[in-house]
Amino acid sequence: MEFEAYRDRMGTDTVGRYDLTPLFADAETFESLRADLLAEVPTDPNSAPTVVAGIDALGFVLGSVLAADLDLGFVAVRKGGKLPYPEGELLRREFVDYSGESKALELHPRLLDADDRVLLVDEWVETGTQMRAAAALVEAAGASVSSIATVGIDHTEETESLFERYDVHHLG
Repeated sequence: MEFEAYRDRMGTDTVGRYDLTPLFADAETFESLRADLLAEVPTDPNSAPTVVAGIDALGFVLGSVLAADLDLGFVAVRKGGKLPYPEGELLRREFVDYSGESKALELHPRLLDADDRVLLVDEWVETGTQMRAAAALVEAAGASVSSIATVGIDHTEETESLFERYDVHHLG
């Protein structure tokens, strides 16, 4: 499906960002979205992901579906303070999001191995700060980012560094 068809189905009368949840509510649209994102995932044995990581919260929806299709494990990159572990056991990265709010992401390092190649998934990348924080967590755990998959990305100076450093796949 063309990106414009997805955009027409998104909630666009929103404040600050698109609402992608209508894409999940319609089975045919969701299946098309799944297939389109899956088609972008690297398949070369030397660069294909060995695990999928989704960013809280809508990255969980897309990432878990892709992980199941790829027969890979799924790792949740959580918002700060949501994982039930003592602070010292978690990797944490703070960032300022698209709205100017200070936030954090966390990851338990035991979920990734040093030889893992991670497909990072989120629904949209506005400024890239959240995606860069998630990538930093993956790398701090000793794994590498094989690629990034997202429905949409705002092409700005801020997001350019993602394209320079990682294999970024997006539908629009």
